Amino acid sequence: MNFSLAQDSPFNTVLVSPEGRVLYRIETPGFLSASTTTTVKRVSMDGLSEAEVGRVVWHAGRPGTVVVHGHELYINRSKFFSSSRTFTALNGQSYKWSFENESSLMASNDSKQAPAATYLPCAGLNPGLIHITPHGLTITGDVLVTFVCVEGERRNTHKRKT
Repeated sequence: MNFSLAQDSPFNTVLVSPEGRVLYRIETPGFLSASTTTTVKRVSMDGLSEAEVGRVVWHAGRPGTVVVHGHELYINRSKFFSSSRTFTALNGQSYKWSFENESSLMASNDSKQAPAATYLPCAGLNPGLIHITPHGLTITGDVLVTFVCVEGERRNTHKRKT
């Protein structure tokens, strides 16, 4: 399943299906404050209601609490100096987000390294794209909320360095 980002931001955007329907809304009110929350919501088929999938609580631009479907996830560095992040999804499986240039890959954190999702940033007129594999579709909430967390942290770190 492919989701286009209406705006190439992990903080404020909507995720759009290939057919052009808004499926998820990502909102971060007042991101410049010391502590704020990014919420990921699923948009109903009729577009009239939304249900929270998860949220990331930020503290001074760094992720604090990450919650998916009411369960707290712990996202860790995979190694001390590594940029990749690991977490255990609600299905009990360990996953790892790794980065190459501006793109990222989420795969199972085992010998199979089965891809669950990829993110490609916007390029020219092409919008940013999150592709969730059939393996990842079983944990779509985990994929989207952890994407917000790791991509948001990556962008905030990059912003602080420039």
